[in-house]
Amino acid sequence: MRVGITVRIVGVIIAVVLILPTIVICATAFTSGTQVTFPPDGVSLRWIEDVLGDRRWMRAFGNSFAVGLLAAVFAMVGGGALALGAARTRGPIASVFTAVSVLPMILPLVVGAIGFYLVYVRLGLTGNVLGLALAHGVLGLPYVFVNVLALLRTLDPRIEEAARVHGAGQFTTLVTITLPLIAPATMVGGLLSFISSWDEVVVATFLSDARFQTLPVLMYSQLRSGVEPSVSAVAVIVTVVTFAIALIVFAIGPISARLSARALKRPRSSR
Repeated sequence: MRVGITVRIVGVIIAVVLILPTIVICATAFTSGTQVTFPPDGVSLRWIEDVLGDRRWMRAFGNSFAVGLLAAVFAMVGGGALALGAARTRGPIASVFTAVSVLPMILPLVVGAIGFYLVYVRLGLTGNVLGLALAHGVLGLPYVFVNVLALLRTLDPRIEEAARVHGAGQFTTLVTITLPLIAPATMVGGLLSFISSWDEVVVATFLSDARFQTLPVLMYSQLRSGVEPSVSAVAVIVTVVTFAIALIVFAIGPISARLSARALKRPRSSR
């Protein structure tokens, strides 16, 4: 009993440590004063309204959202393909697929940022959505790869074999059976990739310029002159968007489950 109580207490302490900074920064966004104080000096929406009416912040918001969406797409396509390759091959080739896919997660972020910068300067890809989205897609690829590979290793290979026995080619089997089955894992990985891109600042700083900045980069540049309520207001917006995207993914979950169930039934119905 004492062990159980101790575990609960430790869990509560960890939860408070994790949540408290978010609560503090969000609370300071609603201050009516001109300085960041906690508790806030009165309650007001002035800083939220100020940020929403500021073209610079809104431009950075649009850049971050566009980069995050493209990065998630790149990560889902690349990570899913590499996971399929690793699951369908054996020996050294499978190890190569795995090593390449998890490398962005192991490599120090600043080292990757410098590498991206040196390559992108030559290609003229700095300071734009596509260049940063490609870089963030690489960084988010491991999230998709790990989730999809874990699911593929739990699937019964006889499901795909049954489809081929009944005349389905490899491409048809991939599109009608395999992809629907891995869709939930792919979307989870895509969500993690988006969130990874949404709050990434190191690589974004190297690949941004005065004309193109994401929200984290602009927030960091503003923090150099001190914490302002406007930065806290942006932090609130970033948090709200993150939770909204998570809710959308959770809502899509049942649809993915139905697609998977339909794919599982398809080989049997063709007998």
